[in-house]
Amino acid sequence: MEYTELNIRLKDIDPFSEIIIARLNEIDFETFEEDTNGVKCYIQSKLFNKNKIDSVLAEIVTQTSLQYSINKIPQKNWNLEWEKNFKPVRINSRCIIRADFHPPYFNIEDEIIITPNMSFGTGHHETTYLMINELYNIDLINKRVLDMGCGTGVLSIISSKRGAEKIVAIDIDEWAYKNSIENSKLNNINNTKFIFGDIDKLNGLTFNVILANINRNIILRDLHIYYRSLSLNGDLLVSGFLFDDINLILEVAKKLGFSLINKKNKNQWYMLRLRK
Repeated sequence: MEYTELNIRLKDIDPFSEIIIARLNEIDFETFEEDTNGVKCYIQSKLFNKNKIDSVLAEIVTQTSLQYSINKIPQKNWNLEWEKNFKPVRINSRCIIRADFHPPYFNIEDEIIITPNMSFGTGHHETTYLMINELYNIDLINKRVLDMGCGTGVLSIISSKRGAEKIVAIDIDEWAYKNSIENSKLNNINNTKFIFGDIDKLNGLTFNVILANINRNIILRDLHIYYRSLSLNGDLLVSGFLFDDINLILEVAKKLGFSLINKKNKNQWYMLRLRK
């Protein structure tokens, strides 16, 4: 699979690097590498659209100066690349995420083993960290959980370990779909149904908890479906957006009938916990 690199050099790294990542995530960019001069952003070449990129960057250049270059990335062993830098992630006192080539951890309640490949969700990113932490504030015993945009499947795995009865995990990316199944097996999880596709695959199913760590645009598009798919007093956890997006999301959510239970951030990224 061929990838294209968008190498953006910024005059002001903070907060514009995070803003660029959030906005490019909304137009199919998958992987980001921040450095002291800016951010390198990667997308499958077949999905690259310069007009969309120019639209995103036009908003940024009104606030800071930037330069960028576009480079085709030759085929490479992406697994080897992340293995060079992948380190275990301690989420809290009860949960740690590691790869299968790391030594095991003892005296930890939930040890999650993840082989991420090109899928999103190792716990390193702020949004995954926020979602996982909030899961530990929810009673998941015997609950039905939807993991929308499941990535590596890490949220599904933790939900199962926290006592969820049944989990549905959906991702539109075939690589993520297969990777989430692989990671589920690594963690001996057997109560999750994995679906390759989008939210229209729900077919009227209802859940006690819905998890959506995606991006602002998709969350706004699907909020009404999340509401319809939640049981009364069910919780919706959403992340993948910045502070500037919160009021827009809350405005739509409150019109639908959601109430805000919790709001947390890690650096520039935010998580909302909403209740039906």
